[in-house]
Amino acid sequence: MQTILKLEGEHAHLASQAELTAGINTANQVFARNNVDPLACAAASHKLAQDELLTKEEALLCVIWNTADDKAFRAATLGWLVRDIDIHLAVGAAA
Repeated sequence: MQTILKLEGEHAHLASQAELTAGINTANQVFARNNVDPLACAAASHKLAQDELLTKEEALLCVIWNTADDKAFRAATLGWLVRDIDIHLAVGAAA
């Protein structure tokens, strides 16, 4: 089973396929620039959300995940007039 990045959330359906692609591509650039595995970042972020102790490396992976999430959101909603929306980076299985 292959894992992929996706954008999801209550308002993700409002974004066009081109906007979603722009968001994912931007997130992938963040991971590539930092030379990290997106799945490791997602796992560290999940661990933080569960209030588990993090290693120093996991804490850095959380920062990278949050940066990728923010940049993906901004790329996917570029030009939108409303910012109070729920769209966030996630991982899922490829179909």
